[in-house]
Amino acid sequence: MSDAVLEKALELGKLIANSEKYQTMRQKESAMMSDVDACMLIEQFQQLQRSHQMVRMQGHELTESQVNDVYEMEEKMMNNPLIKEFAEIQDQFQKYLGQVNEQISEGIEGKPKESHSCSSCGPHS
Repeated sequence: MSDAVLEKALELGKLIANSEKYQTMRQKESAMMSDVDACMLIEQFQQLQRSHQMVRMQGHELTESQVNDVYEMEEKMMNNPLIKEFAEIQDQFQKYLGQVNEQISEGIEGKPKESHSCSSCGPHS
């Protein structure tokens, strides 16, 4: 049993995997994960996230100091050029996937997203 939609979805996935955007993102990820300093920063951030998640799971709110720790750790991470490059290219890739999804939606609905209008949405500027 063959489903043309699923076949095209698989084909689309392969096209995305072979795209320059995806390949560049994977290269930046590999470079980042090969760097000891970047890996240390990522591990520290993940430990901080786990610690804060445990606090929240116990029904407590994070203190201002704990929230500030997260912002400081994010800033440290973004000061690492390899992490920053990966984060930027990953963001670009996510936007690209959003565009792909918009095209799929347009194909389903038969009209571009910008032409969407309904009374519950209110006027568009």
